[in-house]
Amino acid sequence: MARLTFLLLLLWVGVAVSTVVDLQKRIIRGHRCDRYFHVRFQMTSPNGNYALCGGSLISERWILTAAHCLLPGRTIFAFLGVGDAAQRVQITANPVIYTNNNRQHDLMLLQLPPNLNLNPNIQPIALPNCGNQPRHDRHHTVEIAGHGAIVADWNNYNERRPRVVPDLHCADIPVVDCTNYRHHLQTNFPNFYQNKNYQHWFCGQSPTVDACHGDSGGGVVYNGQIYGVFSFSGDNQFACAQPAAFMNLCHPEYNAWITRILTTG
Repeated sequence: MARLTFLLLLLWVGVAVSTVVDLQKRIIRGHRCDRYFHVRFQMTSPNGNYALCGGSLISERWILTAAHCLLPGRTIFAFLGVGDAAQRVQITANPVIYTNNNRQHDLMLLQLPPNLNLNPNIQPIALPNCGNQPRHDRHHTVEIAGHGAIVADWNNYNERRPRVVPDLHCADIPVVDCTNYRHHLQTNFPNFYQNKNYQHWFCGQSPTVDACHGDSGGGVVYNGQIYGVFSFSGDNQFACAQPAAFMNLCHPEYNAWITRILTTG
């Protein structure tokens, strides 16, 4: 029962994994784009239902995504590339999730099968230059991406029709200070906040664009480099009401972990 309560809380606060039998919400008011490093994940259950997530190819063998995209008992398929030409690959290697002091963080690396003949257009995105990371006090803007241009209505209410659109859509979102958002979570969702507070994330918010269910794990890009992984958003009902939270790849813990896996794996 405790696990069920926690899962329900995650759905309410806005953790961004999506299934076809759940609310599928993706980039709000975005535009069609081509990200050849972007990966669309489909986690398929034995009865045919599946969850939708995003990810980023960061080397020839490794894909970076959000750890909460991993669902027990699901077969993981990765679609690499753009549109109908995307290559479908089953992930068979064990996922690698970042864990510190027996606590999981919302970052996961998935390894592609060896000797995979990828389309030459599919190229990894560069890892971040952490001496030049996006900051809210410098009014920087980052790019987020997901599959499906879901619009909000006149009342900014998120559309609830379950559908998957093959075209990738991107949107630019300003980096904002997370302080008020942290207070909001601590006050209104203390259990969720306790799980997220020890993790390292930065925030983005715009009155016109947002990311929601189905966008989990997608890369947050600045100057052609990946600086974050979309983890969760703060309002499960209304678009743009709270910031989106991105795992901060420039935190020394995460940066060292990714470098170690890519070097030794």
